[in-house]
Amino acid sequence: MNDLFQNPLCRPFDFPGSSQHGVLLVHGFTATPGTMLPLGKALAQCGFRVKGILLPGHGTNAEDMELRRWPEWLAAVQAGFDQLVSECGRVSVAGLSMGGTLALLLAQTRPVYRAAVLCAALRVRNRASRAARILWPVMRYHTQAPFSYDGEFLAQYNACYDRTPVRSVAELNALMRHTLHGLKGVRCPLLVVRAGQDETVLPVSAEIIMNRAASTHKRLLTLLNSPHVCTLGPERERLFAEIAHFFGSP
Repeated sequence: MNDLFQNPLCRPFDFPGSSQHGVLLVHGFTATPGTMLPLGKALAQCGFRVKGILLPGHGTNAEDMELRRWPEWLAAVQAGFDQLVSECGRVSVAGLSMGGTLALLLAQTRPVYRAAVLCAALRVRNRASRAARILWPVMRYHTQAPFSYDGEFLAQYNACYDRTPVRSVAELNALMRHTLHGLKGVRCPLLVVRAGQDETVLPVSAEIIMNRAASTHKRLLTLLNSPHVCTLGPERERLFAEIAHFFGSP
């Protein structure tokens, strides 16, 4: 069992920048802000005001996560957005995996300037996860062997739990359903990023967003050689440049 309390890469981060344009960064399921930190640094160097949040139940331990519900994750994202709005003229958001799902839901409830959704989780590869609501009373945790990546992957930033609370998977499923049903309410410009080597989220997730979101300005970017955590993968520099360009002036 791992405990992430003491890992500095698992903590929220803030970078000062322009009072005109803030960017909120949201990590994924069982992960931590470290997965978004290289992106945050790149955007800060471009002049953006950047805030990377820690979702409730993350960056601690699996027992803590098991107690959390998806509305708490959304509330944390909304609170982070509201804080940036109080400091900046406009606020964009970038989310990875479940963070991308939350970014889409945020865009349904807040005046998001632009949203970059990276490997947003709407359809996942693990079919057994669909039964989490039935399984969690008898199967508390699921353990999976970690994926191995080549030297181009920034593994030290990828701190996450070594086991997943099955009840939390049920919460993720509920979040995905809720987000799917409201996609027509997403009207801000969208950069939808799909990873060609995604081992977690099905590529159809990106197609669903492109087809259902009401945004008139939508762009699909495919990173052919990137894994699910594309912010740490071999095409990360291209990804960071594309996001900065999409967000526009700091």
